Amino acid sequence: MDFNYKLVMFGFPALCEDIEEVKLRMKQIPLERAKAETLEQCYLIELKTAKHYKILCDEKGYFIDKDDDK
Repeated sequence: MDFNYKLVMFGFPALCEDIEEVKLRMKQIPLERAKAETLEQCYLIELKTAKHYKILCDEKGYFIDKDDDK
């Protein structure tokens, strides 16, 4: 397996092969958790480039903040 992303949601890491797997994993986490905990513990790392992206949420669900390109 060739992992391209590291997704960290509320302190729990997961290595993902592609962006679709990242999105599927984010959908599995209840939105209520974002209200109870801080989103500072939610981010995505693109392993090949080491770029970090924040994970944000709204009423529709979690999403990757591409404007947060570091």
